[in-house]
Amino acid sequence: MADASRLVYAPLGGAGEIGMNMYLYGHGPAKDRRWIMVDCGIGFGDMATSPGVELMVPDVGYIADMADRLDGIFITHAHEDHVGAIGRLWDRLKAPVYATRFTAEIARRKMVDEGRSPKHVKLCEWETPVQAGPFSVEFIRVTHSTLDPAALAIRTPSGLIVHTGDFKLDADPVIGAPASLEPFEKLGREGVLAMTCDSTNVFNPGSTGSEGALRPHLERVISECEGAVAATSFASNVVRLKTLAEAAAANDRSIVIAGRAMQRMIGAAQETGLLTDFPETVTDDRAKDIPARHLFYLVTGSQGEGRAALARIAAGSHPTVSLEAGDTVLFSSRTIPGNEAEIHKLYNRLSERGVRVVDADMAKLHVSGHAYRDELKALYEVVKPQIALPMHGEHRHLVEHARSAKQWGAATALVAPNGSLVALDGNDPEIVDEVPTGRVYLDGEAFVGAFDGVIRDRLRLARQGHAVVALVVDEDGELIADPEVRLVGAPKGGATTLADRIADAVDAAIERASRKEKRSDSGLEDVAARAARKVCMDAWGKKPVTTVIVTRLEDEEED
Repeated sequence: MADASRLVYAPLGGAGEIGMNMYLYGHGPAKDRRWIMVDCGIGFGDMATSPGVELMVPDVGYIADMADRLDGIFITHAHEDHVGAIGRLWDRLKAPVYATRFTAEIARRKMVDEGRSPKHVKLCEWETPVQAGPFSVEFIRVTHSTLDPAALAIRTPSGLIVHTGDFKLDADPVIGAPASLEPFEKLGREGVLAMTCDSTNVFNPGSTGSEGALRPHLERVISECEGAVAATSFASNVVRLKTLAEAAAANDRSIVIAGRAMQRMIGAAQETGLLTDFPETVTDDRAKDIPARHLFYLVTGSQGEGRAALARIAAGSHPTVSLEAGDTVLFSSRTIPGNEAEIHKLYNRLSERGVRVVDADMAKLHVSGHAYRDELKALYEVVKPQIALPMHGEHRHLVEHARSAKQWGAATALVAPNGSLVALDGNDPEIVDEVPTGRVYLDGEAFVGAFDGVIRDRLRLARQGHAVVALVVDEDGELIADPEVRLVGAPKGGATTLADRIADAVDAAIERASRKEKRSDSGLEDVAARAARKVCMDAWGKKPVTTVIVTRLEDEEED
């Protein structure tokens, strides 16, 4: 397998999950291998699996240890799951960042937000080679649900790789050129060793439908609304924001943008010259004087994010926007897997306020930015890759994509989830090793590793509650006062509270404890914790997380 070690592929995020996209390509013998990274994205936490966490990033320890051999970071487009981590992780990677116009602008802003220099982000032109070590990389135009999305043609001494990024074949994308297979046909004629391809909609037959065809449907839905209308979508889907705003303006509604992320994205699109004809918007102050039936809000929070504008509106805590009975909220987006519970909670909070909720299951409010099966098939037929490497999907998506790719003409296909090290230039692609991977959580302003115990402790607290037992003892470990017990997340009990029962059990346990146990604080902690957990298990059926605080008072010597 000596030759096969020269060209490798290693996904660190996005292969086996939706979000946190990060893919490595390496060339050369292992000890001297040069690397490039494609995309540097984030994922979002949820209360069920990561309480208190707003976002997650891939664990980059593997490539950070070889940062001196990382020749470039190539960002395919400006969605958060592809560019969102670049500012936070760049210090560990320290490689030039390459992107097209809009994506580069967003990447620069991410860098500035984290105190990094925007000069590390390099602007790239379409189909113009960028040399990064042994890799020559070109950005190829595609269509997707944001501005300036790109696929990558990655040329190496061992062969050509096409990395599709997120794409669809949209004949009317509203902003930018229609999708064209011509650049991919040229690559196919050149000969493509491997294609790393979007798997998101591999189960969906047919084609996605065009962004341009969506506007009449939005106009009709808005025309049927009587009160104020708020619409939510991904902030980075500037094309959709434009389509929504135009549909609102056609219904004689004034447009208010609520949400800093959305305002920044629209501003970035205008500054780069890609968005030139966005309908006029009004300020919050002006909106106060406009009748509700003539108001249209563009708001962040389509995925139920707790701090986004829509969640605050639903809670009645937004400083400038309020929705009343008879108003309508339109969800012009898809639900990212894992966010269903938070979105349904949001639906119900809005409903409790008398606000009507309309989503893409009820009306034509959304078209996907990811290729359906017919579009995937069309791409395979012109690229003709020897090897198919499914990416950007959960494991079942990768498996179905690999199966289908062979039907569409790929000689072979390999399911390579996060952490796989795939050799690409042997006779057949092969997972030859595993690389360290995982996720790191942003907890407030601090990053915590998956194995640091922070998230595990929170989940235990959520499931089991917390008992705090305070002991005051003398030098010999004898109780000077009754144990004090405080419970969090546990039932109070009946006439004799659970806390009282724990205190009595701890008192008795310390009475029975050996002299050795009493002479050490750790011994007393173990005795008290066992007694507390046993009472809780007998009375409640659960063992809470138990903290024992021992205060040992020394006898004062007489003068």
